[in-house]
Amino acid sequence: MPTTNHAVLCGACKCSVEPVSNPKAHDKISCPRCHRSDRYDKVMATVSEYLAHLLEKATAERLSKTARSNSGVKLTIKKPSNRSFRWIAKDVRL
Repeated sequence: MPTTNHAVLCGACKCSVEPVSNPKAHDKISCPRCHRSDRYDKVMATVSEYLAHLLEKATAERLSKTARSNSGVKLTIKKPSNRSFRWIAKDVRL
């Protein structure tokens, strides 16, 4: 599976967090603008959840667009709700 690097942003103010070199699970990550902070492992878990949410949302949109263009297919999709995240990734393209 290919990996990509994304900058981590504060979910509240969309400011890039201060990078930590060789981070450990217990290292603190903080936003320089609003001073929100959390442990590195929790930040990464939230960013992973954010990316999974974006993927689920994009998949639902593409499936519903495909089903609309085909009159012989009826598809019912439960779209994910809009929600906020404490930490997000920058420039994610799906």
